[in-house]
Amino acid sequence: MFNKGSLLKIANYLQRICDKHFKFMITLFIINSLTTAWSLFDEEKADVAIGYIFSVWFGSFVISCLIDLLPKRFLQKIVKTIIIIPAGLIFIGEFFTMYRYKALIGTGIINSALETNMREATEFLTMYVGLSGFLAIVALIVIGVILYRVNPLKKIHLTYTAKRNTIAALAVVSVFYTIRMFTVYTDFMWDDVLPIQRVYASTSVAVRNMQAYHDLSSQVNSNVTLTENNSKIKNIVFILGESTNRNHMHLYGYYLPNTPNLDALNKKGELSVFTDCISPHSTTIAVLSKLFTFCDYESDKEWFHYNNLIDVMNAAGYKTYWLSNQETSGIWGNVAQIYATHSDVSAFTRIRDSREDYGIEDGELFPLIDDAIAHRSEDRNFYVIHLMGGHGLYYNRFPYSFSKFSKDDIQLPISDGKKEIVAQYDNALYYNDYIVSSIIDKFRDSETLVIYVPDHGEAVYDEGEDMSGHIEENPTHHMIEIPVIMWASDKFKAKYPEKWAQIQNAVKRPYMTDDMIHTVLDIADIKTAEFDPTKSIINDAFNDKRVRIFDGLNYDTEIKDKR
Repeated sequence: MFNKGSLLKIANYLQRICDKHFKFMITLFIINSLTTAWSLFDEEKADVAIGYIFSVWFGSFVISCLIDLLPKRFLQKIVKTIIIIPAGLIFIGEFFTMYRYKALIGTGIINSALETNMREATEFLTMYVGLSGFLAIVALIVIGVILYRVNPLKKIHLTYTAKRNTIAALAVVSVFYTIRMFTVYTDFMWDDVLPIQRVYASTSVAVRNMQAYHDLSSQVNSNVTLTENNSKIKNIVFILGESTNRNHMHLYGYYLPNTPNLDALNKKGELSVFTDCISPHSTTIAVLSKLFTFCDYESDKEWFHYNNLIDVMNAAGYKTYWLSNQETSGIWGNVAQIYATHSDVSAFTRIRDSREDYGIEDGELFPLIDDAIAHRSEDRNFYVIHLMGGHGLYYNRFPYSFSKFSKDDIQLPISDGKKEIVAQYDNALYYNDYIVSSIIDKFRDSETLVIYVPDHGEAVYDEGEDMSGHIEENPTHHMIEIPVIMWASDKFKAKYPEKWAQIQNAVKRPYMTDDMIHTVLDIADIKTAEFDPTKSIINDAFNDKRVRIFDGLNYDTEIKDKR
């Protein structure tokens, strides 16, 4: 097929391209292969990783050949710059997510980036990057620029023939692996295999999600049809927590006494403490799309096509309140704000949008709650109280007087600096215990049921030095194991003893909070066509065999068992 002369011409051409575009090729290769290969090696898929590395090298060479066809040298430089800069920035971001979370960029990360505000972004960078991390990034960039300019590989002295033969052999191996990868691992190679592909695909999904928030916002009270409404409970209070890992609560067996008030209530038999509940996601927006709607992981429609809890409670005759210590508006269509606008009354500790967050402690909610109680309906009231809870930076979530624990109290094999962060988180939950119990006390003399459910959990170096925060793509059980607690006043228990008995009898059932709306409506004796008694944890028909799937993983066999 090829004679010796044509093969020699091909080898010479390969060498010319490598000599002329080598720095571009190696840079393009590194920023497109390193993080994916790292992820594959981390998953013990060495054969796929090696094939992927050679395939990316082949792709880098092909792109260099195409650029070489451009007629002007300055035009070639412009095209190279246009390719390298965005790919390089994406590489830096994905390198960080791999280093910190052992996860490639996905929709969860893009959603978190789009929904964040300037204060949260600053806190995130301070907590997870810090000055040392920032300096390390700068150092890596500087080293990369120096290596690019110096090009030390050129100092390797090979004869012309040896260099040509090495390049030709590398080309043959790369072609072989590229063909093998596209035939053996076809789905992998076509499914967002490059960082820039992942960012594009994930951003597209995130943008669709933001459009979904607007779609839901335009459907105020539409298509809510009640099939049954026997609701009589005077007050239902839903305390929506934030980033609360039940494994860091003394109430759930944690070694530090950071829930003294809830412990006391539980000792007196006033609480129903659910022991096996998880969140459906590990980011707030994703959780709220399911927590307050009939959408769950089995659903065949987007979440915004389903009725939401606020609209249903409005239709049932409840006066609805949204009282929040989070932002009042968000340029990215904060779904919590949508629920707030659906409520009869919405109030926030500060008027601020997604570019602002003053780190207000949850105690600032007390005047809003007191005012809502003073002006509540004589008939029925449904409150959602949205806390900042255990959201990082943790030391911003509690006043100095709640600095109970220090690094010396932390029993984890991590550095002192990270022990201090864990202590701050435990102090935040210590303050959260005070907030939740104080809210309970405000409703003690009325006919009230209080439900406390955080959006998701939080990993705080429980898995070792490198794992903290919460992320959708590579979850640990700490990120999704949450407390679910119910409290009822004496008046509620006296009027609805059977309901309180149902609640108490359900505390050991396995549950995922994407079905929480079914439980709330079951307690309130409200039904819609979408209500399913097998998804209400207090119902006798509850299906305790339902498999709990988190981002495609079986929680009980693929996440919990990794403890």
